[in-house]
Amino acid sequence: MTTKNLDPACAECGTPHACTIRPGQTGDANRLAVLATQVWLHTYATDGVSTEIADYVLAELTPARFTAALRDASIRVRIADHNNNLAGFSLVKFNATCPQARSAVAELQTLYVQAHFIGTGLGKRLLQDAETVARKHANTALWLTVNAQNRRAIDFYDHLGYRKVGTTYFVLGTQRHENHVLVGQGA
Repeated sequence: MTTKNLDPACAECGTPHACTIRPGQTGDANRLAVLATQVWLHTYATDGVSTEIADYVLAELTPARFTAALRDASIRVRIADHNNNLAGFSLVKFNATCPQARSAVAELQTLYVQAHFIGTGLGKRLLQDAETVARKHANTALWLTVNAQNRRAIDFYDHLGYRKVGTTYFVLGTQRHENHVLVGQGA
């Protein structure tokens, strides 16, 4: 495998040939599981891979789980495709009411961008696409949770108009990890 740099046009993902966003298909499940694992571990396994982290990844970030999501009518998976390779994705779940903002009923459960594409504008494009999907299918703003320690993600959402409306916790093994509940504009 060779390492390649993105040319200036691709660096912004602003040209039609650079990155396209499309609906996910069941044939994407393996790549979704691998990308999700890669991003999740890079973000959360900062002290190494514990038993709890390994158990979570092997149980939750599987091709079978992504296949089920891709077949679920209440979920929209959108793929960021770069030269027929998966660069990122979003997963929006409908009929998922935000506990702190009842008017928001579409949850952005996942927005992952491979590390090589961070800073290219791809995350913003995926988020804007997910917002469009939420408005089109449910006439609602998005809501999401983000780890309270993930400063880069919090800043990203803040910059794009998301506001904190509450706190929740992600339980991994015996540990509770604080998450902010954020809501986009229009909720």
